[in-house]
Amino acid sequence: MAVIEITLETNLRELVATLPIAQEVLEGFGLACSGCSVNKYETIEQGAKAHGLRAEPILAALTQARLSGRVPTIMNEDRRPERKAPGAFVKKATIKYVVPIMSGKGGVGKSLTTGMIAVGLRRKNLRVGILDADITGPSIPRLFGLREPLKIEKAPEDAINAAGQTKPLFVPATTRSAIQVVSSNLLTPEEDTAMIWRGPILSGVIRQFFEQTMWGELDMLLVDLPPGTSDAPLTVLQSLSIDGVVLVTMPQALATMIVRKAANLVHQLKRPIIGVVENMSYFVAPDTGKRYDIWGPSYAQQVADLAKAPLLARMPLDPELMAIADAGRLDELDNPLCDQLSTALLDALAAMPKAKETISLI
Repeated sequence: MAVIEITLETNLRELVATLPIAQEVLEGFGLACSGCSVNKYETIEQGAKAHGLRAEPILAALTQARLSGRVPTIMNEDRRPERKAPGAFVKKATIKYVVPIMSGKGGVGKSLTTGMIAVGLRRKNLRVGILDADITGPSIPRLFGLREPLKIEKAPEDAINAAGQTKPLFVPATTRSAIQVVSSNLLTPEEDTAMIWRGPILSGVIRQFFEQTMWGELDMLLVDLPPGTSDAPLTVLQSLSIDGVVLVTMPQALATMIVRKAANLVHQLKRPIIGVVENMSYFVAPDTGKRYDIWGPSYAQQVADLAKAPLLARMPLDPELMAIADAGRLDELDNPLCDQLSTALLDALAAMPKAKETISLI
């Protein structure tokens, strides 16, 4: 078997294929590389950066494991991700882009679209977070197989607000491919616990998730919005520093009408719409290859024209994709749609005028 050189530029999947013990070493640092669709594009340096880790201890441990045939002892400080918290103090968390995923209509696949965009962005070695703002119907943790409750950390002593107080900070959960996630479904040990909260509380929780989470450095924070045009979407659109909205629709006249309402709301609030995604657009029979418009003809272009935004993608009904999502293995998804969605989103953002610099959470 060929000997692979272990450097910062070594590809993670090639390393594990050549040196199987490397998988145990990487998992010891929290880099769960096996089966993840991101690692075949990622080097040791990029993987360490995405997880907020120093690369040097990882290189040293891998080299030692190859020489000894055993996984070396990994120090706790080397496996602890570097987190940067919000607030007016040194080492603020910075986020390059904040993009809500919105529909107005329930059941069109906003969460799945959010997850697929996140996976596609990670495959481009970008640092990604997801704020699950659908407080009473959260789906993101299930898609990525996350079940452990969020950890809470005390804010640094210099993170004092105007009232002279410090607030506890959420530590985001991390998926296998290093996507950071905050969700109400990670506030309790049981994922089916109902959150019986009224509108003002929901709005407050969303702001807390945004402002009191140790996000670290992110290239993109995706906000998975609940259906409707009331408290939660208004909180995000009016209170958070967003760069634009992605609208998700489906080829059904009723759904299209409600999505148009959402588009009009975004325009009324003078927020940009980055693009439109049509989910469940068609179905391709696996035995014949014949295409069926199960929900009727597409309205995607009409919605995009109303939104004055590009059509980013038309996503088919895909039983294999549904099975991966239901099993909580979205990190493993190796589907060209992830790349199409993320590339189209980045291109649309690049084409928009950037009115502000990279933000710091205050």
